[in-house]
Amino acid sequence: MSKDENGYLIQFSGVLNELFSGSLIVTERHNSNHPGYISLNFPDDPVEPGAEWSGEVPWYYENHYVLDPTEYHLPASYKLLSVEQGENGRYAIIEQRIEADVAVDGLVFYVGQVGVRWDREGKITEVYPGYDACGNLKVGDVVVGINGQRVEAEGELSALAEEYIQHPKQNKVVTFTVLRDGEECDIEVEKSIDEFAVVKVYNKRDVIKITYDIERGILLSVEVSSSYDVAYASPTAGPFPAVDDYGGFHKFGYLSGKTAYQEHLDSNGIAWTLSLIE
Repeated sequence: MSKDENGYLIQFSGVLNELFSGSLIVTERHNSNHPGYISLNFPDDPVEPGAEWSGEVPWYYENHYVLDPTEYHLPASYKLLSVEQGENGRYAIIEQRIEADVAVDGLVFYVGQVGVRWDREGKITEVYPGYDACGNLKVGDVVVGINGQRVEAEGELSALAEEYIQHPKQNKVVTFTVLRDGEECDIEVEKSIDEFAVVKVYNKRDVIKITYDIERGILLSVEVSSSYDVAYASPTAGPFPAVDDYGGFHKFGYLSGKTAYQEHLDSNGIAWTLSLIE
């Protein structure tokens, strides 16, 4: 059993495209106040197969782009489908459903920008007046690192830009390592925190199948399918202020030139799975 002082280690796979570990804190009723973890909201009285109960689960949407996140809770219903005998004891098979006609409305997104565009090699092609990059970075500079982290592989520069520039709650000042006239230098640029969009998430429907180890009180596996609609509205009468471009990447680049946008997202089956590392 992989376990440390903070809880059990978990492993994700599926459309996340990579594996990573986190700490799963198990409480008496298996409730979690951490959005993204599974809360089972077990009732006080014992339950048998076929039993149903309800509760609330914590939830968030793109918290990286919300300056002052509000804790949202969505209604959840549960059904104990069966109890099975496993290798290490009894397993409960539980179905959790989350249905919210409106999950959140009026959520304001903010995006950090410095007023610069570069190509896929990191070479700056445009610098915009009104942003701090103007007068600090120059067209022709080649960005080779951000905040002390050097670019070692393809795709790393856009990932660093998203983390250190676009996430509005990261440091206000961004240090660019650039090649200029054959020499490498560090240049500090203060990013602008732009009010970017007003967001509504609605018609949210999740179906989650959970295998729960009754004796050990831990999750063994989770399968999640999910669908929802999302609508973005410009906070002004003009287009969404997507200024920066990092080699073809901007977190919300698909909103560029638009004043409103909406889409339906559906996993069309299992979106992701979680399994305990044994």
